[in-house]
Amino acid sequence: MMDPFKEFMERNNFDEEEYERTYLKVKQMKYQPLMDTMFRFNGKPYENLYEFMDKKMKALEIVFSAPKKWGEWHFNDPVKELRILPNGIGAIRVMDGEINPQRWLLENPPFQKVMVRFIVERSHPSGAYGLLTPEKFFQLIKEGVVPYVVRILSYSKERRYKVDLNIVNNEVIADFRWGKIPPRIFKRRDVKEYFIFDKIYSTLPVAHFPKMFFEALFESDGLDTEILSLIFNVNPSMVENNVGVLMKHNVVEFSEESGIYRVKLPTPSQ
Repeated sequence: MMDPFKEFMERNNFDEEEYERTYLKVKQMKYQPLMDTMFRFNGKPYENLYEFMDKKMKALEIVFSAPKKWGEWHFNDPVKELRILPNGIGAIRVMDGEINPQRWLLENPPFQKVMVRFIVERSHPSGAYGLLTPEKFFQLIKEGVVPYVVRILSYSKERRYKVDLNIVNNEVIADFRWGKIPPRIFKRRDVKEYFIFDKIYSTLPVAHFPKMFFEALFESDGLDTEILSLIFNVNPSMVENNVGVLMKHNVVEFSEESGIYRVKLPTPSQ
């Protein structure tokens, strides 16, 4: 059976070596897997996004299975199922509280209505393509953009839910903060604040590593150089370089008095 990515490349006549080079680079990255995925696209089951993401979308269902972590999920959302229409209207099932194998298998929380958007995290060509409706995400492929890692965001009236999907390895990625910082540093934001953050994050023309700093600072009350060094396992000068990139784009500020970096966002409209 041919690899779904190679079939996808042949179907779309993408013969540039750079596409495959980036694909292999992502395949070798040490992402921490969190869950497996299964898809139903336009009513038909598939195992991988590359099997259908160059086709016209009518409806997409994603079922998440085989969680690799139990207990409280502070940095990821334990989504069980997501149903999406091209315009971004969707429905989501999300577990709540402490997660264990028995609850995951036996409990099916009710669906709640959400608005769904996609962010392209890694792709060839690389770029900050913005906060995309599913329809616009699928349109990117027709324009020659091949995604490798995507962030799927769902907004209810009360919460924002995040799923980072490694298309190459067909698995949900655990947040980089698992096991690196105590959950008390995590501060869940209001859904309006998340939407503003996601719009800025998705259009920020910087590399992926500074964006990780941006996210860590946003979901906290601010962090200093020492804590950021521990989170990202880099020396203080690398912290200053990466946060400095964000400060040049006026999305992070530094307090000389406290030594704390904080994210700057526009105030949500009432």
